[in-house]
Amino acid sequence: MCETLDSNSRASGGNEEETRIRGSECAVMTCPGAFSGRSVYQLQLFLIVVLQFVYSELNRQVCQKRGFNSESLQCSSCAELPQFHLSELVADCNACCRKDYVETKQEKYPRAQIEICECNLGRFPQAEAFVKSNMVKKWGTCVKVHHVRGTLPTIKLLDAQGEVQKTMNIEKWDTDTITEFLNTWLEC
Repeated sequence: MCETLDSNSRASGGNEEETRIRGSECAVMTCPGAFSGRSVYQLQLFLIVVLQFVYSELNRQVCQKRGFNSESLQCSSCAELPQFHLSELVADCNACCRKDYVETKQEKYPRAQIEICECNLGRFPQAEAFVKSNMVKKWGTCVKVHHVRGTLPTIKLLDAQGEVQKTMNIEKWDTDTITEFLNTWLEC
């Protein structure tokens, strides 16, 4: 059986209030200023978020002191360190890197089509360099260049039936970015 407050104990306590539960002899007592279950949960959640932020900031600073930029370092770069006789840096590099988008399973496409307009091509020197040099020939018949009047430079990824699946605007891309994109998304 639960104890209930009588009027004398309520008067002497001053900060407590009594709520009687119907059909029961028990009373629930709460103190103003005490944390409810929800408040405790919110406080714990807040502390977790703050601690994660502080830890990530410290981790970023440690990586920076070791010479790694954790904002842009991709884990695939760490795998290349041993070929430059830098094997001792691999563990630190892996601790500071971000997972590459290439590591995730992604769909690849059999063909790509680059669309450009000859009249606009001079405004996009990197796209022009890519199209007019022999870089496109690297992919053989997988990559075709189409001249479409009035269009901005774009890459269209095509499925086996020749249907457009993805379209990317490449007007601000440099030749290395275009090359990396095609290497990543094409299966030829």
